[in-house]
Amino acid sequence: MLMKKDNNTESLKSREWKANKKWNPFNSYKLLAHVETWKHIGRGKEIPPPVLITVDPTNVCNFNCIWCNAEYIRSKRKHEISRKSLMALADFLPRWKSPLNKDHKVEAICVAGGGEPLMNDATPDFIEKVIYNGIDVGVVSNGTRVHECLRALAQCTWVGVSIDAGSADTFNKLKRVPSRKDYFNRVIENIVMLVDHARKAEGKLASGRPGYGVSYKFLLYKENIGEVYKAAKLAKEIGCKNIHFRPAGTSWDKMGTDKAVVFSKEDIQLFDEQIEMALELDDANFGVYGVTHKFNSQFEVLNNFSKCYSIFMTAVIMPPKNVGAHRDSFVMGLCCDRRGDEKLELGVDLVDTEDIRKLWGSNYHWELHDSILVDIECPRCTYQPHNEIYEQVILNDSMTYKFI
Repeated sequence: MLMKKDNNTESLKSREWKANKKWNPFNSYKLLAHVETWKHIGRGKEIPPPVLITVDPTNVCNFNCIWCNAEYIRSKRKHEISRKSLMALADFLPRWKSPLNKDHKVEAICVAGGGEPLMNDATPDFIEKVIYNGIDVGVVSNGTRVHECLRALAQCTWVGVSIDAGSADTFNKLKRVPSRKDYFNRVIENIVMLVDHARKAEGKLASGRPGYGVSYKFLLYKENIGEVYKAAKLAKEIGCKNIHFRPAGTSWDKMGTDKAVVFSKEDIQLFDEQIEMALELDDANFGVYGVTHKFNSQFEVLNNFSKCYSIFMTAVIMPPKNVGAHRDSFVMGLCCDRRGDEKLELGVDLVDTEDIRKLWGSNYHWELHDSILVDIECPRCTYQPHNEIYEQVILNDSMTYKFI
């Protein structure tokens, strides 16, 4: 199915953030800071290690969110990365540097998942070891096990808790959890506990910088848009550093089906009204970010690039495909939006972390790049700005960026 192209490239930028909060963690222009690294992307060149790597400790989750973009991999590969492999990765990734320029290296790790990362008991130790080895860590969690991992999480740069609601009823409905389970209030209590622990421990998470701290993550869906303001108010009350709104997108395996996520004009109008009220809560200590610039004005796919180069800028390390092959193996994928899509897996059931270095920038890596049909295969792209900036700023030099 050919993806719908929309020439209307304007998103609701006026409702993304306040003018005085332009330089925030959700502003994709920060990608321009990596121009000198990305200039080395090219055939026959030594491709630098990705600045950011996502590590998925497990594909197991205790929720079943209605829009889950990892439902495919959760159903096909209910595995986790072993403690041995996580510790090996925690030692390898800080050492992975370009032989031509030692400044080109892995600088940050996002601990996320096809599942809930804190359900792997080794995740807290992995986080602490990575940070000890000099790499910043951010964590995306559903919040249910935060209280068990306070020490590790307090050392992170940020922790994003995916709540996606402003009330227990909506939370239970969208997460598809039994109503008798009071997960919503447990997660809220866990956030309060984490904020307090980080402050008392003087952890990095308690830094006053705009992008540091606990983020209340809220995926917009037709059934929760009316709770945008309510959620923002709650997030501020419990000590979150910010709240981050983003439209839910259709997962790669559901494109062209009746399960596609679609927003009506009324949904967009309601969001516009809600985010306007929520922005009134924004102040020096709390940020409200309606991140819509990766979509068009109707929250539809807006992939304004012809080829995918983000697969040379970031990667996803995931649990093994077949644990029978080797229990300490892992998969190296190239796209967080297409977890489980074998077309974008660079290495399957690897055991030696050095294989990552060997595969990166290989002929096979370029073959995967050549095979990606952006207009047909790709859903909403997390790294749409990466690709657009690479094509326009580096390849085409549309900004004549040398003339600062």
